[in-house]
Amino acid sequence: MSSSPSPESHASLCANDPAPALTHRLPLAASNEPIRTPSDLSPMEEPATQPKLTAFPATVIGGKSRSFNASWDSHAPQSRGTVLNQLHGDAPAFVERNREHVKVVLDIAMLCAKLEIPLRGHRETEDALNNKGNFLELFKFVSTYAPEIENRLKELPRNATLMSHQVQDELLEAAASILLRKIKAELHGQYFAILADEYKDLAKRELVAVCVRFIHGGVIKERAVGFVEAADLSAQGISQKILEVLQPLELDPSLCVGLCFDGASVMSGHRGGVQVVLRQTFPQAIYVHCNSHRLNLVLCSAAKESGHVSTFFDTVNQIHSFFTGAQRHARFMEIQKEMHPDRQSMELERSSDTRWSSKSGSVHKIFKLLDVLLEALAECTEGSGQTRIEAEQLLQQMQTKKFIFMLVTFCKLFENSDFATKGLQSSTLCVTDCISLIETLKATYATFRDDSDGDFEKVLRLTEELLEKHEIANWDVAASRERKLPSKFHTSVVTTTLGKTSAIKSDADLKALWNSVLDRQISELNSRFKEDTYGVMRASASFAPESATFGDKDILKAPCDLYGIEIADAEHSVFTQHIRRNMDQDNFPTLMEILDSCPPDIFPNMNSLLRAIITLPLTSCSVERLFSATNRIQARLRSSMLTGRLNNLTLLSFEREMIDSSDYDDIINAFNSKPRRLRLV
Repeated sequence: MSSSPSPESHASLCANDPAPALTHRLPLAASNEPIRTPSDLSPMEEPATQPKLTAFPATVIGGKSRSFNASWDSHAPQSRGTVLNQLHGDAPAFVERNREHVKVVLDIAMLCAKLEIPLRGHRETEDALNNKGNFLELFKFVSTYAPEIENRLKELPRNATLMSHQVQDELLEAAASILLRKIKAELHGQYFAILADEYKDLAKRELVAVCVRFIHGGVIKERAVGFVEAADLSAQGISQKILEVLQPLELDPSLCVGLCFDGASVMSGHRGGVQVVLRQTFPQAIYVHCNSHRLNLVLCSAAKESGHVSTFFDTVNQIHSFFTGAQRHARFMEIQKEMHPDRQSMELERSSDTRWSSKSGSVHKIFKLLDVLLEALAECTEGSGQTRIEAEQLLQQMQTKKFIFMLVTFCKLFENSDFATKGLQSSTLCVTDCISLIETLKATYATFRDDSDGDFEKVLRLTEELLEKHEIANWDVAASRERKLPSKFHTSVVTTTLGKTSAIKSDADLKALWNSVLDRQISELNSRFKEDTYGVMRASASFAPESATFGDKDILKAPCDLYGIEIADAEHSVFTQHIRRNMDQDNFPTLMEILDSCPPDIFPNMNSLLRAIITLPLTSCSVERLFSATNRIQARLRSSMLTGRLNNLTLLSFEREMIDSSDYDDIINAFNSKPRRLRLV
């Protein structure tokens, strides 16, 4: 009986190459037994057969010897005509079935990526009784409601089911590559800015992450590009990694308008920092110190203005630490429900220099829970041991007019700075918005300082009400003996001394404390938010109809020279009149709205300059959010995850909006770019 081509499982399902010829030469067996090779086709009515050798030729792949196994050919004999149909006439049907199987596998992998849950389990073998991992468990769950999914899996060869973690990695990599391809398409011909930062993950690996900012579809976008592991954290090393991450996008260096990093010296150094190194590649880019980092530094400096302020924030953190104990926390929550049954229970928050909203959150929580905290601490003083000692010390600090005054003061200050803190974290923030937020905060603090609206009296009045409500009479914690002023300072005016603070004894002392905190805030705001040296902020203001410099063409000269844009007097004059005519007197337009009113076919150069200015980055918060996603994905039990897989999962989670709109066929085609056992085209 003559031999025939391999049946459906291997000719149609497993091959990634065109169907083999019907006449072919069989390999010789390892034994000395002769093998007869057919010289022609057998009759149509004769069933197809597959020769079963004792050993098949082996190939060394990855250091292992691999060969065909006769047990894989488990299909029932079929007629020659049926085989011909599988190889030619019915091949598209089998390809479609294979692609449907890949789509199910891809869908489950993408669901796990978007939900930031692990795909793999501790044990994934068939005899494992425990959780085999979210991927396999979800596949099993879906199969119970769609039996055809399970049937397709059973029909496939065991070495082509695509259920392994290696296939998961390749599918995730293919999806991430399609994501970067879409970002590249959005960036085509657009001005862009680079946001970057460095981060140490749970596996103690140093990662350098990059996001890009640009305008697409009339909206500002800040897209994550990814991150890579970095061993060299010098300016040259970090710069090289940033360029490595950007390489797949094939960006035009002349279109880069800005670089935004934090204020670390290796990033912001003017002589050898990353911003200097990268500007050799992107010569027109302006370095911007992240404004969110700047504002956080201003608020942190206020928390260290004097010994009184430092002691206050130390006490705030000590209160948080005291109630982290299991029994203390449980009792704290019980007292809170007893005293405020109609209010949702709240947790205390720790003040931190690196979490931008933590100082405001910690102070506001203590202010709202002051009565609960005093009651819980008073109850703890009735106990014994270390708990009693710590509770008495905290009560001694809190039951003073100084503490209550500072609690009310910082609640008021942070209440106003919170608007700027949250506003500066917006990914759609542009230059004029940033200027408005900071200048408004400066003006607010200046009003507090000159007391034109009686703000100090309001704070003092609320302080008195809290003192009366909680029966607090002490001005300050008992201070040590007042130090005698050295004789060499008798002819000098000494306002404060290092390391020691005088006790608060009067409202005048509180007023001096109020003024010193505000002076520090205003001074820090003025020094950290200086006018830019490139004139971009002044130029952006000249586009705003409500600005006194609106329509001043001379202000545009600096950014025009920087970005190589020439604006004729006629174009500028007509544009100014156009905006003025279409301006709503009661509702000033934003820069994006002005851009919408500046068609590129009518005002090409004004449109280009506006796009460059709007694209200029103000914060690097998108990179911080990318690291937050990395933290959620990696977690403690996934700290050994390879950087490539972690990068792909983070990108797919962070840019889920783009992935939801992606065509799975494109991802499957990218996945099929490598040789596959399962035929997909």
